[in-house]
Amino acid sequence: MVFRKPNMKLPVPSVIVNILLISVTSAQNELLQNGDFESSSFHGNWFCKGCSITSYTADVYQGTRSVKVTHRSHSISSPHQKVSISPEQNYIVKAYFKLLNIHPGTMYTTVFLRVNLQTNGKTVYQKVAEQPMQQLKFGWTEISGNFHAPNGTTSATVFLEIVDVDIDFLMDSASLQILPHDPHWSSKAHHRIQTLRKAPVTVKLAPGQSAHGVYVEFMQQKSSFPFGTAVHADHLGNPSYQAYTDFVLKNFEWAVIANKLKWKGVEHIKGHTNYTLALNAIQLLESHGINMRGHNMFWGKDKFVPSWIPAMSPSNIVHEMQAHVRDIMSHTQGKLLHWDVNNENLHGDFFERHTTDPDITHKMFQWIHSIDPSIKLFLNDYSVLPVSTMTTAIRNQAQNFIKSQVPIGNIGLQSHFYTTDIDIDVLKYRLDKVAEAGLKIWATELTVDAADEHKKAAALENLLTMFFSHPAVEGVILWHFWDGSNWHQNEALFNGPGITPNAAGQKYLDLVHGSWRSHIKRRLDQDHPVNVTMFKGDYVMHVRQHGHVIHQENFTVDSTGKDLTVHLTGDHHHVSHIVFG
Repeated sequence: MVFRKPNMKLPVPSVIVNILLISVTSAQNELLQNGDFESSSFHGNWFCKGCSITSYTADVYQGTRSVKVTHRSHSISSPHQKVSISPEQNYIVKAYFKLLNIHPGTMYTTVFLRVNLQTNGKTVYQKVAEQPMQQLKFGWTEISGNFHAPNGTTSATVFLEIVDVDIDFLMDSASLQILPHDPHWSSKAHHRIQTLRKAPVTVKLAPGQSAHGVYVEFMQQKSSFPFGTAVHADHLGNPSYQAYTDFVLKNFEWAVIANKLKWKGVEHIKGHTNYTLALNAIQLLESHGINMRGHNMFWGKDKFVPSWIPAMSPSNIVHEMQAHVRDIMSHTQGKLLHWDVNNENLHGDFFERHTTDPDITHKMFQWIHSIDPSIKLFLNDYSVLPVSTMTTAIRNQAQNFIKSQVPIGNIGLQSHFYTTDIDIDVLKYRLDKVAEAGLKIWATELTVDAADEHKKAAALENLLTMFFSHPAVEGVILWHFWDGSNWHQNEALFNGPGITPNAAGQKYLDLVHGSWRSHIKRRLDQDHPVNVTMFKGDYVMHVRQHGHVIHQENFTVDSTGKDLTVHLTGDHHHVSHIVFG
């Protein structure tokens, strides 16, 4: 039987569908019974209250059978399975679903993955994952996440919850598995740092030359791995905040204007735009060689949309959106390397609802790309790393964009942590899941909210180490750094008018400007060529003889490394030139 997909361009807001299922990666560790639904008998495994479940062969995700769910009478009418689990363990749950219809008058729906735990005799309800704005045309879709079984937990029940009882669906390849603990994560991370973030550099004297007392010294000026911060445009260049300006220019190589490029602030009144503070800050940063991200072109939460937009017709809204893109690009083109296109789109569908176009975010990307194809365009969202609610959802969104040939460049993960109790096994699982999209990841708004500066320092070190060591992570941006600019005071890494580092701020400096920078000095002669590995980035090399600098050379270490041959003058007291091979 073939199921045809209806037209999705309908103007009604989204409906919520909650799905709860299970995941696992290796069959021998599978905790679900008949999770692949290859047995047509559901006795002793899956059960359904208020619905019909039938073994189905006409459409499957993999194998020969899936399960078809119909005649639902309640929101929780769906396949359930109760499984015995162990306390104090992390678990991964995963399943694939396919919607067979959508509620009349809607463009899409939302799917949730839920687990009910029996803990100390009580039911603990957990939302493990969410798949918002799920369109019928997406077909088979993975929903997955992780959860922790607290002390006293004996069992977990997994199920699909769908608010609209008229939605039928298929389900396949459900699984549940323990997420293993890796006690050696730190040593593995540091090994990856050595292999991913460094490259070999060789320096030798030209053939037939020799010299006494010659040394080469490498001093890293910039890192190829971006570390940066959000900045307040009204602080930068303001004489009242000179210490702030000086600190930003000295300590960060990337920046993002936190608020002054957002549409609601730029054009609070229709037709009256104000870019003054943003452009002044951009000019200052650009003059000091600091790269910049654009945040954000659109923000699809109702409260962040200009107040004059909602009353417009769908076609007029699209017209104003296109005009906004043209206007802001005319002021910033060539100055910003990134744009967060539709900020927090998984949490806000204003533009989808009000334009009646479920793919309007695709068009936002295309409009910007058509003006400047060199800019990297980002998805940027939250609840991806601190919790697993949107981990798989943003991966799915990125994959759908790629499939639809949308010019997406990277995935931005906001990374606001409200605890210092960060499970690194879980963090790496979530990064790995997002990385499955095949795009590079940025931590775009990193914060750790904690009153205890020493616990915050330890948590920040672990986070930065995992980010810096992960092959899919391409950059890390702090969402502010100073208690004079942080939204939440306990997120600050630096305090007071002197911008003095607390324990967490000192840890940041020690890592980013210390441990993860190269400053190397080595003897050089015909019998002692220099062979070192150095962090990738921009360098100044001094050639010294008897302590005096006789030559200075600027160069960049990239993934291929560098081979340098030093040619001395006839008296061997000066450098005539250096050959890069």
